[in-house]
Amino acid sequence: MGCSAAAFTATIDEAGWDPLAATPRDPDTLGRAAHAAGVRLDPEPPPYDDEMRELILDRVIEAVDAQLPPLVFGLGGTPEYGLVVGFDQEGPTFFARTFFDKGDDPRRVGWEAFESEDRGGLVFLDKGTAPDRASAVRGGIDAALTAGDASDQALASWSAALRQDARWSDAKHAGTSAFADHAMRAVLVDKRRAAARFLRGARGLFANAPGGDLLRAAESYGYAAESAAKGGVGEFDGGVAMRFLDVGHRRAWAKNLEAVRENDREAREALAAARRSMR
Repeated sequence: MGCSAAAFTATIDEAGWDPLAATPRDPDTLGRAAHAAGVRLDPEPPPYDDEMRELILDRVIEAVDAQLPPLVFGLGGTPEYGLVVGFDQEGPTFFARTFFDKGDDPRRVGWEAFESEDRGGLVFLDKGTAPDRASAVRGGIDAALTAGDASDQALASWSAALRQDARWSDAKHAGTSAFADHAMRAVLVDKRRAAARFLRGARGLFANAPGGDLLRAAESYGYAAESAAKGGVGEFDGGVAMRFLDVGHRRAWAKNLEAVRENDREAREALAAARRSMR
């Protein structure tokens, strides 16, 4: 999340309030993440004809045996990534794990589960050259600084929307939006905590001057995470939805987002200072 810059950014779908907008999946972000992990992404979107099915099965077997299980997106219709972790050549049957699994056993699927890029899309991971760690860190910081203004605007839009009381006057609409807001908040907290951990770990790669600035940025991102967490995190339930319907709660959360923006700005200033002294 650090080398990809996802830990430092914020994105929002202001009109639709779609929580998926908070989790970037653009090619540049995914490419930086793959580079930092020492792999290359090789998408093989369905559908597959008979000839392609043979090739895909062979690649799945090879990937699982190499302990580089392929990613699978939208399996079962949920717009998240999972993993194909095993196979049975009879059928064949594929064993997959996703965020939405119930129980400890992987789900079992056949070819019918691989419908399209968005519903069962496979992405194979080819082992590449181990990256230069310092270079990968610099790339993540550069991307974070480039996206700084857009991230700040996203947080400003989020805060402003929470203050538009008429927007949330319909209880049914506001209840759905309460879930989206809660999910976006959880993502934001996770991102900023990841940013703080990443920078604390990365400061040992550089000389004292940038290392100190990285530590200062890490502290600011940690404060940003704390400010976001004050809005409430954890499991979503009816109580969370009811609090979102309250005008006072929304305005308090909007104020917390302004604190996140301020901490983010201080963090970016420290990141920029660190980057100027890196070679």
